[in-house]
Amino acid sequence: MTKKAYSKRRRKAIIGSTSSESSPAAEEVIASNEDLLTEILLRLPAKSLIRFKSVSKNWLHLISDSHFAVNHSRRIRNSSMTSGLFFYFDYSRSELHSVSLHDHPYRNLPTLSFLDDVGGDHPFWIRSACNGLILCQNYQIVCNRYRKNYIVCNPTTQKFTLLPQLDCLSLSYESLGVYLAFDPSKSPHYKVVFFRSYYQIDIYSSETASWKQITVSECGPLRDFLEGVFWNGAIHWLSHEDVHFRFDVDEEKLIKTHNPPSPKILSVDKTRYFGVCGSHLFLIQMRLQNAMGFRILEMDRVSFHWIVKCRVNLRPLISVFPEIDIDDRRKIYKFLVLCVVKGVNENDFALVLATAGKVVYYDLKCKTSKVLVDNLPLLSFRGSIFHTYPYSLAYQFVEGLSPV
Repeated sequence: MTKKAYSKRRRKAIIGSTSSESSPAAEEVIASNEDLLTEILLRLPAKSLIRFKSVSKNWLHLISDSHFAVNHSRRIRNSSMTSGLFFYFDYSRSELHSVSLHDHPYRNLPTLSFLDDVGGDHPFWIRSACNGLILCQNYQIVCNRYRKNYIVCNPTTQKFTLLPQLDCLSLSYESLGVYLAFDPSKSPHYKVVFFRSYYQIDIYSSETASWKQITVSECGPLRDFLEGVFWNGAIHWLSHEDVHFRFDVDEEKLIKTHNPPSPKILSVDKTRYFGVCGSHLFLIQMRLQNAMGFRILEMDRVSFHWIVKCRVNLRPLISVFPEIDIDDRRKIYKFLVLCVVKGVNENDFALVLATAGKVVYYDLKCKTSKVLVDNLPLLSFRGSIFHTYPYSLAYQFVEGLSPV
């Protein structure tokens, strides 16, 4: 029998097996074959899998298995699908907003309300997010003194871990921030990295469920940094000194790299976005507050130097969203770059922008836009905070089953 004839005969057999008479048998075959069932379930969204736990005891056992959760997280990590964003418009983190990037207009992100009764007297706010896990912080009053609590949670599964307390000295000296480092393609375990002055770093490992303290070699003054980003196994910072620092999480080394003369990297206050999209680390800077044209820079994974990924002109958006138009008093365009995300195809990208009461998705290749949210509070683009740091604190969320 030729290969073509065999394929045609096999297609007939498959089509015939989908009839109402034989479908129960096919379902029984799938249900009884755990390997086949696992391969099917691994391709489903995490939110669907949580619902499917109620199908049967067998499905509950399979989906709840830690190895299944790890394999599902690796698949999600490789697909680089961002479900949505949590974001703040100010550095006091007074109000948490969220936006779903799914096409369905009524598909909301999970809330963090399951943390309301955990750990203290004040609500948690987000400090870092990484591949489906989120690091939150709050304050608790103990013996008339404030104590910081840190928690790692998975909003999809609503599971969380309240981290052991750090010593008071560490909590008093947080200079470069606290960050979550998690790459499910390499390990099911995560780390929380807490930076304080004098090159001392506290590291929490979920594998050992404990903190340890290290001192790294000095490589320059640690000041005037933009909020760090975990990418490619390291936490990266921009600084005013035309250099960038990175802390290699596995090797526990702090490394300083000088930026080459071209492309010119501007000072921290010119930054409009610094963040990760899939396997890419992007930077958007603008010389002037009234710029609508700019470059998107991408960091090379080997040299750790910036290259120009693409050039963007947002002026055509003014005709669609006139609220973006220039503010005559301050001479600035009224928008924030919340995030750079994947477009329709693998190598295409889109911007998620916030303006007066709206969050807008703008496809850079197709030059098309759509409103994701239109009921946000009006933003103030005249305050001193926006003038100095014209970007928001946005955290990507990916649906996943990763354990905490």
